[in-house]
Amino acid sequence: MTVIKTGQGHVAARARLMLLLGEQLITDEIAAVSELVKNSYDADAEYVVVTLHKPSNREEGRIEVWDNGNGMTLETVLSSWLELGTLSKARDADRKPRFSEDKKRVILGEKGLGRLAVHKLGYVTELVTRRKKENVEVKLTIDWTAFEKEGFLDEIPIKWEVRDPTVFIEDPKDKSKKEKMSSKGTRLTITKLRREWTEPMIKDVQEEVLALKSPFVKFSDFDVEFEVEDKIAPTIDIPDMSSLIKSSTYTFKGAINDKGQLNYTYTFTRPDLPELARNVSKTVDMRSQQMFTENRWPCCGAFSIQLYSWDGHTEDVKAVFGESSVYRKMIRPNSGVKVFRDGFRVYPYGNYNNDWLRMDARRVEQSFELRLSRNQVIAAVDISSKTNPLLIDKTDREGLIDNQAYQDFVGLIIGAISECENQRFQDRRKMKKALGRGRAEDYDKLVFTRNLASISKLVAEQKSISAEFRLRLSTLIDEARSSLENILKEKEQPLLVAASIGISYLIPTHEVKRNIDEAIKLLGRIRKDCPIESSKTLETLADNLRQARTTVNGLANLSIKSDIEPFPLRRAAESALSIMSEKLKRNQILFEICGEPKLKGLGKENLITMVLLNFLDNSFYWLQRKKPEDRKIRIIVDKYLGKPSIIMSDSGPGFQDPDINIVTLPFFTRKPDGMGLGLYIADRIAKMNGGNLFLLSADEYDNLLSGATIGISLQSTEAKSE
Repeated sequence: MTVIKTGQGHVAARARLMLLLGEQLITDEIAAVSELVKNSYDADAEYVVVTLHKPSNREEGRIEVWDNGNGMTLETVLSSWLELGTLSKARDADRKPRFSEDKKRVILGEKGLGRLAVHKLGYVTELVTRRKKENVEVKLTIDWTAFEKEGFLDEIPIKWEVRDPTVFIEDPKDKSKKEKMSSKGTRLTITKLRREWTEPMIKDVQEEVLALKSPFVKFSDFDVEFEVEDKIAPTIDIPDMSSLIKSSTYTFKGAINDKGQLNYTYTFTRPDLPELARNVSKTVDMRSQQMFTENRWPCCGAFSIQLYSWDGHTEDVKAVFGESSVYRKMIRPNSGVKVFRDGFRVYPYGNYNNDWLRMDARRVEQSFELRLSRNQVIAAVDISSKTNPLLIDKTDREGLIDNQAYQDFVGLIIGAISECENQRFQDRRKMKKALGRGRAEDYDKLVFTRNLASISKLVAEQKSISAEFRLRLSTLIDEARSSLENILKEKEQPLLVAASIGISYLIPTHEVKRNIDEAIKLLGRIRKDCPIESSKTLETLADNLRQARTTVNGLANLSIKSDIEPFPLRRAAESALSIMSEKLKRNQILFEICGEPKLKGLGKENLITMVLLNFLDNSFYWLQRKKPEDRKIRIIVDKYLGKPSIIMSDSGPGFQDPDINIVTLPFFTRKPDGMGLGLYIADRIAKMNGGNLFLLSADEYDNLLSGATIGISLQSTEAKSE
């Protein structure tokens, strides 16, 4: 091929590109004003005044942002302020943040696009700026309608002038709002507004700008004032956040380091229940098993979280605030989990329509009792440009780029909130019990049973009733009570079976599909590539089908209704391991059964096997982050406290709450996406079989592994003969 001609071309930008960028990169008026305030912060301003003058009138309206920062020279205005994507604030390749000139603040703006915010607000922009220690000020005027014409960016003239100071002077006459201004700084004035501002718009912008700074980070040298000069200007009540959070029923403060370790304190307090006050301090690993396999460290860096929560029930609100309207007026409008970088809001996280952590969805999908919704919390997550360099703003300022650092960030926050929810769950149950709101959990607390007991008492007190008639009534009452309990237990068994299969055996059922799919793939390979006599491939296919058959048969056996009778405990353990054998192999988990091979216990064998499957499933989850050679499970069949028991021990991280009464609460879970029903159902199965669940530490029993140890004890076979 012969090259006839070569040369170089250049990218040309049409003038209308400025309008498109302003429209699409700056979301709304809130984002626009916020960007201008951040620019003032980057310029080392100590004071910023945002003024809306008649914003309800497009022609007469004016928006002004005035700061006392370092200001700009003419050269800076022309080379940086008018330059899109300027490098003056951008980070280097090492992602280290840049710092402001004098106060060494971390620069908030990085894209060099924030100045497009002025176009979002109005069609004409006037910039007046005076650089510190300069004797002149610079004025620049932009008519954005000029960019609507045909032509290229460099063909649009922008007027500027250097003049004697008239705005930034030593002793301004109008001291009403300029008293903190000085002979340096920048004033932006936007006229010919793009929209007529409504009262809700004014209210939203004012509230958001004043809430731009974190309420939990103190700025000793930066303040924002907001003024509205308009007949429709609403009255804004800015809550005293420090006073509001002091009323919090549940307080959670934590810091997550760069290794994913959460160090937190949790406090529960209610003015009407001082005896239930509780304070907890803990350190836990917040890396979820699915996201941080092979002990991977988070990419996002260290950050902190503060969460304050209240109960929304009318009686609870009155107990805390004295009147129910406080919650509606103060908590709900400020609720949500907001993100602050170096003390400034990162939008849109925490906005009323932004469920970025799926808190509301988790509450609906998992548990209303355990999970928190957004409108129950006021929370702040504080990150830093220094420690979180990979949490990067999107160009349009609508959140952070969805990279691995962001995914880790979200996962760790959800884990921290789950930790708070678990602590809160325990206190809520105690609080409900103290207030008489608890639900009866045992049969003897049912209304029917209580009524039978009352009838028995009345019969016993009637002296005129003959002994024969009294005996007959008592017998009928006892039979009614016994019949009720038998009916309830009979109804509970299939429910437990169905729930256990649905929750604990979702993964084994998945194994069936996995094995069958693998067999189909291999069969297809035989047909396409391999001769029929290929014994190795056929044998692999046969092994997969055998495993599928074993799993299916195991599940089928579990669903068969059984009676309470003696059975070898080891057989139940072997059945559970057989059903989970493929997953044990795939996850490279070493396992063993030891103890008394012939020990028997009384119970329904299929249900006990289900309990062991739940134990195994929990161990699989918590062993994921261990190295393959460190993943171990040991099942011990032996007597514990004189009762035949099956004890399962693993080499995982162990129980964070070593209290059987806590871990078996319905909906209590430390898995961020867990239902919290597995151990609750296992506990119900144990009690239904006359047994109990129990937890052990490594020093309480011989031959245990270093992680979590949980067991189920049953009735001895002697109890059957009695």
